[in-house]
Amino acid sequence: MIARMTWAPDDGAVQTLLVDLPETHFTQMRELIGTPEWAQSEAVTWIPYRTNPGDEPQRGLFRLARITALEAAS
Repeated sequence: MIARMTWAPDDGAVQTLLVDLPETHFTQMRELIGTPEWAQSEAVTWIPYRTNPGDEPQRGLFRLARITALEAAS
């Protein structure tokens, strides 16, 4: 599923990327974002992403606690 993910990298410049996630991961992540377990997590995961719709997908390693929003892309 293609979604818009907002995250805050170490440099503090908030970014929104297009990501490709299995629907179950999307649902689980949305339920956890903002919870204390999420905010204090040191967990990381590889997520395929694009900065623009026409770009080639890349894989990035993201710390889950830095992901602040996840919305389905229309």
